[in-house]
Amino acid sequence: MTEREIKLHVPDSAKTGISRHLRAAKAKRVTLQARYFDTPSRELARAGIALRLRKEGRRWVQTIKAPGADPLSRIELNHLRSAPELDLSLYTGTALEPLFANLQSPLCLRYETRVTRLVLMQEGPAGSIEIAYDQGALFAGELELPISEVEFEHVSGDIQYMFALAREWAEKHSLILDIRSKAERGDALAGLALTTTTDAAGQTVVATVANPNAGQLFRARKAGAVALKPKVDATQAYLACLNECLAQIIQNTAFAAGVDTHHANQGLHIEYTHQLRVGIRRLRSCLKLFNGWLPPLPDTSLKVLRAAFDQLGMARDGDVVALVVHPQLKLAGLPDLRMPRQSARGPKPSVVAANPELQAALIDLMSHVVQLGDQWQKTSAASSTEPVKPQLIKRLNDWLKKIGKKGSKFNELSIEAQHDLRKEVKSLRYCLDFSNDLLVKSNVGGLRKVLELVQEELGDLNDLYTAEMFYEPMTEKQPQAWFAIGWLRGAQAQKRLQAQTLFKQLAKAGAIKTR
Repeated sequence: MTEREIKLHVPDSAKTGISRHLRAAKAKRVTLQARYFDTPSRELARAGIALRLRKEGRRWVQTIKAPGADPLSRIELNHLRSAPELDLSLYTGTALEPLFANLQSPLCLRYETRVTRLVLMQEGPAGSIEIAYDQGALFAGELELPISEVEFEHVSGDIQYMFALAREWAEKHSLILDIRSKAERGDALAGLALTTTTDAAGQTVVATVANPNAGQLFRARKAGAVALKPKVDATQAYLACLNECLAQIIQNTAFAAGVDTHHANQGLHIEYTHQLRVGIRRLRSCLKLFNGWLPPLPDTSLKVLRAAFDQLGMARDGDVVALVVHPQLKLAGLPDLRMPRQSARGPKPSVVAANPELQAALIDLMSHVVQLGDQWQKTSAASSTEPVKPQLIKRLNDWLKKIGKKGSKFNELSIEAQHDLRKEVKSLRYCLDFSNDLLVKSNVGGLRKVLELVQEELGDLNDLYTAEMFYEPMTEKQPQAWFAIGWLRGAQAQKRLQAQTLFKQLAKAGAIKTR
């Protein structure tokens, strides 16, 4: 069977209200204990599969979950068990049999969950949704991770009812969208809490790590690869890109809002903000790449994302000045300055990320993408579609030619035009990454390398422009800040010349070939 659900993290401030609401609606209370299994080298997790034994009341259920058609879908197989023992013979004759037959190491217990669940079947005119509010913890070695989440699982009727209900709860209780499963979180916990060694007989032995650093538990979610088949059509490619971009945005938004990251250090929180903004840029690039071929995303939701991007940019600019540019200026001889407080640079990223308006927008975007995917599933079998590859390559080459023409006169462009060109370079690079599986590797390798160098150079130049705007207001009351202005303008001139040289190299890289 296929399971579809959307999950929201419940912060401390919302726990009482949600419990009261569900109890008043006569929600059923269930105690759940689950044990998750994998090999020491995480062979199941790397395949996107979770295998567990769960005690549900007095009975044990063996469950295996595999990825579905979109980030909210899972293929799920359940079997009742008479005892808490795995039985892999249950998968004989299924598509999962080869996976278990080819495991390199025996399965072992990786992590556990202990949860108290309040469950309610929400019946509405559009369908039925199971609401499950879980409170408890994940356990692996010496570490534990709190579980505080509410899941909305589609049972019957219109899938959009599930999204509408989740959106309503998110806005009412200030909940945070988090699409990770317990298995994903538990796998990360076990990766930090457990280690593997080899004994004298050559067998892999799992051991507990003493005093693991929980502050390093969750790294920022970086851009992932988009898997495209050679004859993929426009809708399939569009959905693959959208799902990848939204996964990066949603995960880093949750991290930036404080989900599982209360003990993360400053560097990690800065990276959450950075990767969240990268995800939004990639989403914009995806929409640009498929513009005119497929329905756009809801403009109201995109406007909310743009506002969040700008607010987070204020914090990001402050971090760049404080952690990158200012140390360089000090080494160059900058006199002491009184630096403005963080509050003067805009709202904290955690506040921006947890904003109910942003959370509602993310739910709406997921809803739109799932709806588009469902429509494609219904129509693809009944109609043939053309591969999108020729259209994509033509569009990429048109952009490459346009960028090369502007870049040939980079040093003559205004700062605003330079900034616009930088955004075009980023967009082209992201779109090359999206299209990577459709391109000739020997042809685009050199182009991608030069684009990376151009993007890095323009990024450094933008940091210098940002820093000048940061220090310029300080010159009125702190004349020594003019030292920074002079140094920055000299560095800007040098970066412009270097960028001009790289654009010439980009022109020599040539067009993207179709074969």
